[in-house]
Amino acid sequence: MKRPLVLVGFCYLLTLAAAVYFGANRSILLACVAILGFIVAMFEPKLRATGIFPIAFLTISVAFGSFYGFHKTVMEPVQALAGKDVVVEGTVCELPAKAYGRFYYVTEVNSISGKKVEHPFKIRLSAHNALNVEPYSNVEGKVHLFLPNGGEGYSSRSYYASKGIPLFAFLYEYEGVKVSPPTRKPPYYYALRLRSALLKSVRSILPPDEAGLINGVLFGDTAGLPQQVTDDFRTIGISHILSVSGLHMTTMAQLILMLLLFLKVPKRVASVIACAGVVCFMAVTCFVPSVTRSGIMCILYLGGMVVSRRPDSLNSLGIAVLLISLGNPYAAADVGLLLSFAATLGLVLYSGKTAAFLNVKLDRIPKISPLVRGVNGILATTVWAVLFTLPIIIFAFGRVSLAAPAANLLELVPSTLMMNFSAIAAVMNLLSPKSFLAMPFALAAGLLAKFMLSCAYWLAQLPFASVSASGGFILLWLAGTILLLASAMLMKQSRRLYRNVALLSAILLFTGVLSHQVFLRDVTRLAVLDVGSTESVVLTRNGHAAVFGCGGFSSGPIKSYLQSEGVTRLDCLQPLTLSDEESKNAAELIRAFFPRRVLIQSDGLIDGFLQKELPNAAEVSTFHLTARLHLWDNTEVDAQWSGKACTARISTGGVSVLICPEDNLSELPPQWLDADVVVTNSMLLQMELLNPVCCVLSMDQEDLSKAGKSLNGKNTVITGGAGNIVFEIQENRTVKLRRE
Repeated sequence: MKRPLVLVGFCYLLTLAAAVYFGANRSILLACVAILGFIVAMFEPKLRATGIFPIAFLTISVAFGSFYGFHKTVMEPVQALAGKDVVVEGTVCELPAKAYGRFYYVTEVNSISGKKVEHPFKIRLSAHNALNVEPYSNVEGKVHLFLPNGGEGYSSRSYYASKGIPLFAFLYEYEGVKVSPPTRKPPYYYALRLRSALLKSVRSILPPDEAGLINGVLFGDTAGLPQQVTDDFRTIGISHILSVSGLHMTTMAQLILMLLLFLKVPKRVASVIACAGVVCFMAVTCFVPSVTRSGIMCILYLGGMVVSRRPDSLNSLGIAVLLISLGNPYAAADVGLLLSFAATLGLVLYSGKTAAFLNVKLDRIPKISPLVRGVNGILATTVWAVLFTLPIIIFAFGRVSLAAPAANLLELVPSTLMMNFSAIAAVMNLLSPKSFLAMPFALAAGLLAKFMLSCAYWLAQLPFASVSASGGFILLWLAGTILLLASAMLMKQSRRLYRNVALLSAILLFTGVLSHQVFLRDVTRLAVLDVGSTESVVLTRNGHAAVFGCGGFSSGPIKSYLQSEGVTRLDCLQPLTLSDEESKNAAELIRAFFPRRVLIQSDGLIDGFLQKELPNAAEVSTFHLTARLHLWDNTEVDAQWSGKACTARISTGGVSVLICPEDNLSELPPQWLDADVVVTNSMLLQMELLNPVCCVLSMDQEDLSKAGKSLNGKNTVITGGAGNIVFEIQENRTVKLRRE
């Protein structure tokens, strides 16, 4: 066997990915099945001959077993503390973060209610007000411990487990918080201080938007990035650029090595120094799994240069993912690591061969040879990175970006150049603040950032820039493409066969998109979006759309859903409350989708966000207590203001839907209480007055358990952290319910 570490590393990581999906209890059963497979392979000469099957089965068994053991011995004892109010004393071990008006601190717990913790663990501590802390400061206060959203599988809970954070906590600030300065300063303390200084250095020499993008691309810090930019990058399939991974690590390693060689440093010495630089960059980017994977590969590559050995990329990849997986069996729950692994595998296997093939075919004119070869390299990199990461994107995010190939082509080179220029500018400005030497590099980085922002915005506005993968045709297309590609590889025919496979795959995709649209003709889709503990309902029909309720921490989920449905303009937008969050989200939606009509309670006109954006709407309709709206040819919407929020009743296709942000139902018209579907986020709702066929709750599982007996006998589904709920309504009161 040529590369045993490739087999072991790949099997271990992919098995852990399956373990995350199936959960701990099923993992131990699968470990036993794999042991049986190992025994059979050892006793069967044909299977034992190459050694591949025994090693693979043994690796799979060990991986499933390690996941089960880690979950039972490390995760479960800590997660058992969820729901308790305790006094914790711990050490802040990462830089503070701010999001959604709260401050977050990753804290290693040393003691609980005065008792020393035998095995310290991390929590993500949240507070309304900023704490006067720095890395490795000690914090003591009363907190409420709770689990992240989700359960087994690829959920928020598993993602934070991959970061070593099994629990969340919010601080009872009124109880008093004791903060003391650091008592120890390990090397990581200085890495965090350097990270903080570099982030500030970038912000001091560039405008906010450009600085936010550069800090996001260079350091993975998206706190200063406008939500609009994050949404655009996700829509067009280039959000990986904001996740520090192989591209970033390779760029930094090459930049360090190039500068050292330019300064006439001997190659071996330069390689050793570059290794140290790679470790520093890993620390500055907080050792996230995708960075650690690429960092290990870079160190192996540079180490090969030191000992005059040419490293094997596949072996390096296998060693990297094996080391990460052994350190934390939940590492495979980090989708960023899986995407980084898949993209790297595609590049190692096929990118170079494809670029060489294109060079032979297209590199015919010497004067433009460098340009042609550069474009061919970008094409090869883009195609194979997109193809290898596509299955993970579909299953993890539930959508496919049709703009991803074009977006990667347009954004890949600028992002690489921007990283180089901004890294030089940030370091120069840090060493000599406001130095004229840093300005040319900062200017170049800023212009590239502006180009990337503009390009992402315009690509995201394209119809069907992103489509939902929940439609069965996407999965059928993916399965068909994999089957065609596998058949072509087995047949080992000419490259023309692969071109035919690509053409057939494109035909399958566009046929699926068109047939999906035909199938949904004259069908009203009512989607209750997963936006947190508030309501947002989107109606779509024959390319038209209306939004009722713009709640949530951001307008991102609403924008993303509308773009996946090919919506470029709204027919109607109606906020349901006057909260600051909903007003801000409504203003962002008006700016992005130019609604033909905005329906708003008259008191909402005083909001500054809305006042600024309302001129972008064709018509603004206000009401005091009640309003009625006719949509399309089969939909009516009635609204009633209660003084705090607006209750809306939607009638479409003979089905009635009641959206209730308020608890009090007594003032509603009696016929409204006979609604077929109720959408609410309130646990105090007078459910005895209602008898819906289905009740959709904008809350997570923990809040649902608190609702208690009030929901007994109700057919309830939740959106909180579990995905959107979509009703497909036809004219004869035929309704299909699905989760997306």
